[in-house]
Amino acid sequence: MEFDNSSINLITIEKDGGKDVLSIGLKEAYRAKPNFQRYMRQEFERGKDLDNNDIFKYIALKDDPDKGPVVETEWEDSRSLVEWLKEGHSDDEKRRVFRQVTNAISYMHSKGMVHGSLNASNVFITKKGEEVKLLTFKLRYTDIMKQPQETLKYVAPEAKDGTVGLDVRADIYSLGMMLKDMGFNAEYHNVIEKCCRFGRNERFEDVDQLIDAVDKHRFNRPADELTDAQPSISSNKKMAVIIAIIVVLVCVAVALLVAQNGSSDNQQEPQQTEQNDSITNREDNSDQDSTDSQQPQTTQPSDSDQTQQAEQATGDNAFLNDLVPQMHTDLDKIYNSGADPATIHAKVAAYYKGLRRVLKKQGKTSTQLDAFDKAFAEYTQQKNQ
Repeated sequence: MEFDNSSINLITIEKDGGKDVLSIGLKEAYRAKPNFQRYMRQEFERGKDLDNNDIFKYIALKDDPDKGPVVETEWEDSRSLVEWLKEGHSDDEKRRVFRQVTNAISYMHSKGMVHGSLNASNVFITKKGEEVKLLTFKLRYTDIMKQPQETLKYVAPEAKDGTVGLDVRADIYSLGMMLKDMGFNAEYHNVIEKCCRFGRNERFEDVDQLIDAVDKHRFNRPADELTDAQPSISSNKKMAVIIAIIVVLVCVAVALLVAQNGSSDNQQEPQQTEQNDSITNREDNSDQDSTDSQQPQTTQPSDSDQTQQAEQATGDNAFLNDLVPQMHTDLDKIYNSGADPATIHAKVAAYYKGLRRVLKKQGKTSTQLDAFDKAFAEYTQQKNQ
């Protein structure tokens, strides 16, 4: 039996000594290429010592004269999680399966290994006993366009751009997507949202934290603690806007800085220029008191600011009471400058990036940065309507 897939790997169920085994090799077009042969051997070395009831154990690496290097793993008559979910199972059954998947991932992490490509297609549920068996072998694609969307959505942002080494939080992202695909969007909305944040520093630190949040229906985030109520449409929109802003910043950062420096509108807005220069100077001058950079210019807030700030932030987020009115004033000047939409968008994004950088240098926590992101996203959403 051959598994249909768009990777470079040929996956079949074979017989070895009378037992079924999963055979993972290379498709014909890639077998003679040394770099792909090395990849097969590296994958075997990576996972050969894993020994857990919830994982298909590696059996051997064979050099087949016709197929090239082939990795053999255990196999039981199973179907993928994708197929299993289509059968219609209770929430309790789904929770049991999810817990077994997290057990397998936690075990991998304890061995210093990150799965890196966890998705619903490499999680299998046996037909006898309904037990989870995770395939740890990492399938390879010639380019990201070859990977199916149903598996690509499980890939953490940092794994897609390949600019940083992966850590356990890449698997946390994938586990969040798995909870979503299991239909727990409402029940575990904030848990999923925290798992799938764009910045990996803002996700759960490990599987234990994730499981604790699932068990208690909450996570340790005072400003956004879970309740039994379903999320509102507005909260979903706010989070979508926050994520969209961050994605835009990453994608167009270079263009934004060029637009900011070259735009003639900066000359028409001296006070905005002074604000951006102040941000730059605070980053460059390490001797300057960080407390000074925390305080924005004092400006009388507009009516809309007074309305939105009627409920003052408290505790660790009290810094927003001074920051947000000035931020609104600065943003109003950008939006009212009469520039074309692209230039406005560039200036807003550059302003956000510079201000957030200052807050991070001041030592603001991830929770405080989340509160700032939320305030910024709410106001820019309002201005864009």
